Amino acid sequence: MSKAEQDKHARAKKRYEDACEVWGDQHKRMREDLEFSNPADPKQWADDARELRRGRVMLTLDRTNQYIVQVVNDARKNKPGITTAPADSKGDPAVAQALDGMFRHIEYRSRAPIAYDTAIDHSARVGLGWLRVVPEVIRADTNEQEICIKRVHDMLSVMTLGGTEPDGSDITDAFVTSRMTKAEFKRAFPKADASPWTTDGRWFFEDEVTICEWFYIEEKESNHIRTENDAGEGFTLSEEDYWDLARKVGYAPKVVESFTATERVVHWCKLNGAEVLEETTFPSRWIPVVPVLGFETWIDGKRQLCGVTRRLMESQRAYNYERSALVEAIALQPKAPILVPVSGVEGHDKAWSSLNKGSPAYLPYNHIDGEGNTIPQPARLAPPTFPTAFAQAGQQALADMESAIGMYRANLGAPSNETSGRAIRARQEEGDTATFHFVDNLSRSIEHLGRIVVDMIPRLYDTKRQVRILGNDGAQDAVTIDPEGPAVQRQGKKLVAINPGVGDYDVRVIAGANYTTQRQEAADGITQILQAAPQYTPVLGPALVKLRDWPDAEKYSRMMVAMAPPEVQQAISAAEEGDDNPEQLQQQVSQLQQQLMQMQQQGQQLNDAMGQAAQQMQTLQAENQALKADKSIDARKLEVDAELKARELQIDAVRAETERMQAEAAAMRPIPPELAPVDLAQ
Repeated sequence: MSKAEQDKHARAKKRYEDACEVWGDQHKRMREDLEFSNPADPKQWADDARELRRGRVMLTLDRTNQYIVQVVNDARKNKPGITTAPADSKGDPAVAQALDGMFRHIEYRSRAPIAYDTAIDHSARVGLGWLRVVPEVIRADTNEQEICIKRVHDMLSVMTLGGTEPDGSDITDAFVTSRMTKAEFKRAFPKADASPWTTDGRWFFEDEVTICEWFYIEEKESNHIRTENDAGEGFTLSEEDYWDLARKVGYAPKVVESFTATERVVHWCKLNGAEVLEETTFPSRWIPVVPVLGFETWIDGKRQLCGVTRRLMESQRAYNYERSALVEAIALQPKAPILVPVSGVEGHDKAWSSLNKGSPAYLPYNHIDGEGNTIPQPARLAPPTFPTAFAQAGQQALADMESAIGMYRANLGAPSNETSGRAIRARQEEGDTATFHFVDNLSRSIEHLGRIVVDMIPRLYDTKRQVRILGNDGAQDAVTIDPEGPAVQRQGKKLVAINPGVGDYDVRVIAGANYTTQRQEAADGITQILQAAPQYTPVLGPALVKLRDWPDAEKYSRMMVAMAPPEVQQAISAAEEGDDNPEQLQQQVSQLQQQLMQMQQQGQQLNDAMGQAAQQMQTLQAENQALKADKSIDARKLEVDAELKARELQIDAVRAETERMQAEAAAMRPIPPELAPVDLAQ
């Protein structure tokens, strides 16, 4: 090992010792919380209490895990989603959308939900979980790598230095220890000595070797030059890149300004107890180890973390003690005995001895003695009293557990005084609010994790390649990453290539229901609209069928589109093709408005004609009544009857035309939302 490697190894050891000093007390508390809330074997009795109660009842009725599971499952129902947006003038919304799809594919390929669930389980249990981002080689011949999100199953294996932000964005050093068998170590590093990095007082197998990954940040200053090209566009280069460009073009480009910039470089080393095994530069400006916090406070400059377990610990111990005391008190009380003279059961000893072992139909006894004297009848004494004080104390311990974290039995699904659905949801929301900071802290951490991934993409995907992207609905697509091309390349309206190295992009997290839940809610909402306004079926019907989990739902949706009015077909086609041209949409709205105005005018004309025909019918009906009174004028009466029938047919025709126009107008109305419904029959 060279002198530089020896110095690096010694520096890593010193920084690791500093991290152990920072995290020592915290890890001790976390280990206690883990053992206390271990679902397989919860150790909830203190050593001194266990010693004092040796040989006595010591029940462990764990109730901590139901609260931990409630927090974790709330987070599982509301998966955070990464969205990106351009952060400068060079960024493009199409690239941001493609980055969103790439991140979803990275999550899918990495099985990232496992990492998220593990992290929030640890934060709820002991106050701290971790997420990791690592590059994985997918093609050894070309060294092509992909980004992978990994879980940290042992939260005690990670220690950091320099971080005060809740998402760990300011961490300067991170150590991640792991174990390998000696055989695996020899296969991976045949020339290295199998010397463990540390034993740190933890139990290991004899044939195992601990190794350590060390991430650290190195900041260095360098000169940068801002220049302009022939088109007047400005860009910034390092001094080395500037002179490389000058040699390439044959002249020195115009210098607008020069300045000194600080560059962050993340280094990664893998070490054992004796030497540096591997080292490289990590392709990001941030250390790819992200904490997920629970409860956090700072005392005397030291961070104090805890989860749900620490806040439940004392009341859980009280509950275990009260329940143990109750069971012990009941067990030690004598059973209700039966008082009977010895001569009364003489000869029936077997039946009376087996009384507590079964349910005999009757018990014989001697009612007189040998001298003919009456023997008193056997009588059972009163049963022992129930120790209500212990039972009440146990219930009080449960109430203390609930109030410690703000989650009550109603929040866990137990029956409560609330009867209406709204009141029950309000009670559940109160419990979710009491522990919402766990979900919110996970969202913050995933946001920073997304920032790391977006920063890694242009550094890691440094050759032209095709990558997969996923939509919100899980639909797969592909886009080409071209590091030498412009920000966006299209063929017609379709995006075919991006250059994520052009421009900067911000990352934010949106936490909410997953896509399946959103789809169900959308289908329910459309169903309610159609129940209130069935005339919207030609427009919303295809969307409703598409949202249902039916076999061949897509085919049924296309069939409904084929039966929809032409205007609806055009709008659906434009939406599917991504045609969001506002001028074209405005033209469609104007055309529909003109059609509706023409139909309104025609409807008004029909209404006028219907009114005139009605007035003429009233006049004819009056004349008909007069003719009926004068039976001598039969010929005129027949003429009036014929004319009345003609008027009725005319009104029926006008009404039919009006109803047809109403149906056409109803089919067109939902497209432009600013158009109000028009009732042509008024």
